[in-house]
Amino acid sequence: MTTPCLYSIIRYAPYAETEEFVNVGVVLCAPKLGQFHFQLTQGNNARVKNFFQDEIIFPHAKDAIARELKFAQEQSYKFSNPDKLANFFNYLIGKKESIIHFSPARVVMSECPQEMTDRLFNKFVNHSEVTKESREAILTRELKNRFCHYSDLKNAFKKETLGGELTRFSLPFVARQEGEILCAIKPLAFTQDKPEKMMEHCDSWTAKILRAASEKILSISSVLFTIDSPYQPSDIEVKAMREIRKTFDENGINHTEHRDEASIVQFARQAI
Repeated sequence: MTTPCLYSIIRYAPYAETEEFVNVGVVLCAPKLGQFHFQLTQGNNARVKNFFQDEIIFPHAKDAIARELKFAQEQSYKFSNPDKLANFFNYLIGKKESIIHFSPARVVMSECPQEMTDRLFNKFVNHSEVTKESREAILTRELKNRFCHYSDLKNAFKKETLGGELTRFSLPFVARQEGEILCAIKPLAFTQDKPEKMMEHCDSWTAKILRAASEKILSISSVLFTIDSPYQPSDIEVKAMREIRKTFDENGINHTEHRDEASIVQFARQAI
C-alpha cells in the first residue's frame, strides 16, 4: 500500500549573489508511517569541485548538515501524530541564511519510503549535472568583472548573436569597429562528466567559428576561447584536454586558460 511522502532536495549554494547551486542530497519523511530518511553525496563531490572550484568549504558544510539531519531523524521518532511530523519536516526545510538550502516540500506516493529516497537521490543528485552552460555563465560574469578594471576594455564588448545563411549563435564578448568584428571572446567550460562530451563541446564550437568565418561573419584570428579545464583531471580528462587544444591549434583558433587574465587582456587590447 502506498503512503504519501514529503521530500525536499538539498542544495549547496555558496554564493548568494549568483544563486547557482548543486543538488547534494535528498531528505524525505512519511508522516503516516513515522519514517524520516535522508541521503547525502560524498564530501569530495566532483560536480561541486568543478562548478565552484571548491574542495575546502563543502566537506565541512556537508558534515554539518549530515549531523543536523541525523539529529532530526532521531527526533522524528518522538512524533506519534502524522501532522506533527509533517510540521517538523516543513520547519526543518524552511528557508534559512545558510549555504545549504532546501527546495520547497514536494509530495510523492511510495510503498517503501527508504527506496523512494534512494530513487530521488539518483534522479536529482546522481543524474543531475551542472550544465556547461551554467558554468560558462559564471565564467562570463567573471570575465566581465575583470574587464571592468580596465578603462579601455570595460565598455569595449557587447553580447551579440551572430548569424548568416547557415549559422546562428551568441557570443558574450564582441567588439566592433565600423561593423567589422575586431575581437570575439567566448569562455568554454570543459567540466562535463564524460570525455566524449568534452570533445563534443569542443567540436561544436570549432564548427561554429569555422562556419562563421566561411560566411565572412568574422575572422578566425579575431576569436579567443578562454578555457576552463576540469579540476584535478583524471588521466583521460588530461588526454581529452590535450586533444581539445590540438583541435583549436589545427584550426587556427586562439585559446588560453580562463584564469590567465594577463593573456586575455593582452589579446583584447591587441585586437582592438
